[in-house]
Amino acid sequence: MKSLFCALVSVALFVAVKGMTTDEFYSKVFEEVDPDFILDNERILRSYLNCFYSESECNSHAAVVKESIPEVLSTVCGKCSDKQKSIFKYSLNKFIPAHPKDWDRILSIYDPSGEAWPKVKAFMES
Repeated sequence: MKSLFCALVSVALFVAVKGMTTDEFYSKVFEEVDPDFILDNERILRSYLNCFYSESECNSHAAVVKESIPEVLSTVCGKCSDKQKSIFKYSLNKFIPAHPKDWDRILSIYDPSGEAWPKVKAFMES
């Protein structure tokens, strides 16, 4: 029964996300939750990371963030507003030094070719 519920929630979330405009989607990804709320709480951060690694179920926000990772990395937040780019940069600059192994794992999943990382790194340093 739990699996059926999870499947239904996943389908509903997928439909809801796919029905959003780009502005709504990125607003949900970057502006719905304070990044420090996630990054400063190891338990919450681990739940997001386990979602990103497909090791556990995702909460609704983590699922939307997970959905965005490939595009945000490959375009270096190219569809983001200036505010969203600022949040993205802040989050990366806080997360990567504190969790380099987790960052490497994220890149191995979402940027296996290694094409996005140099552009993302340049963005972080800009």
